[in-house]
Amino acid sequence: MPRIKFQSLNTENLFLEDLKNNIAQYFTNKNIHKYGNSEMYFKCILWISLWGLSWYGIIYFKDSYLTSVSIGIFHMFCHLMIAFNIIHDANHNAMFKSRKLNTFFGYFIELLGSSRKMWIESHNKEHHSSVNIHKHDNNIDGHGLLRLTPHDKWLPHHKFQWIYAPFVYSLSTINYATFRDFKLIFKSKKKKPFNFYAEFIFFKILYYSYLFIIPMFIFNVSFKILISYFLIGHLINGLILSIIFIIGHLTEGTSYPDVNNNMVVQEDWAVHILKTTGDFATNTKPLQWFVGGINLHIVHHLFPSICHVHYREVLKIIKEIASKHKIIYREIPSFKLAFISHFKLLKQLGKESI
Repeated sequence: MPRIKFQSLNTENLFLEDLKNNIAQYFTNKNIHKYGNSEMYFKCILWISLWGLSWYGIIYFKDSYLTSVSIGIFHMFCHLMIAFNIIHDANHNAMFKSRKLNTFFGYFIELLGSSRKMWIESHNKEHHSSVNIHKHDNNIDGHGLLRLTPHDKWLPHHKFQWIYAPFVYSLSTINYATFRDFKLIFKSKKKKPFNFYAEFIFFKILYYSYLFIIPMFIFNVSFKILISYFLIGHLINGLILSIIFIIGHLTEGTSYPDVNNNMVVQEDWAVHILKTTGDFATNTKPLQWFVGGINLHIVHHLFPSICHVHYREVLKIIKEIASKHKIIYREIPSFKLAFISHFKLLKQLGKESI
């Protein structure tokens, strides 16, 4: 699909230029770089260690179904924390100056069941370049189950989507680990080399091997334990992951830009980001720590190569420069209000005519 272009006014261009200069000045004045710091490295060690220890705990307590399954659910939670706090930054080359190190840690997504290369293609290239643009942003494709934009065809069951959406969201990570990557490969018009398929198959086998084959056939862990925590963990992870990411874009007042026949959006890219992306619970430090700053989503979309440990300070600059250029910065004060706003939007989009 052709790449979306943004055609801006000169006055809109000044906003991003001013923003870049001020953020560069911030890092210069603080004598720090935009990549990870000690906090980032601590999170990396913490969650990867807990991921490994919890996997061992499932095996060690295999004779107690409840204990082993409980540890397994925590193991799956570690998958989510690695995705939020490590993989997301690494695959945007924001964790280290070294691309090799970013690539190494980015490959941890394979151990969570998703293809790194397909994730970069669908997330970095498609979603980041065409936020909230119908038929271009895969994150707002409801596949007929959900109507996430006013441009989608309305179907009768959409009137109930605000009720059943959580169930659909809960299936997202298990979809990543099973069907989604295969679907993306078949959908992609770009021919893949042999080594892509070899790598893809290798990591899919590795994923199911360490979760099922090795515990079952080497350590005699029952299939009942493994399938229980696998399914419960994925349902929990899928719901959390989907909600955290989706309320950064789909709440009341968001914009769905039209694209003309020339594939051009008639506004500046940075202005487009502020119209289609919103922050929530920006003062809730524990939430920001656990979700890798995804609640400060505007910073991430404007500057994806900046590590999330800097988002709080960078956000202050964005607010100041947006106000200076009279550009609206969208923020919802709490997670609860953002959550409610998303489901209000689902209810609105569930109506036949809006």
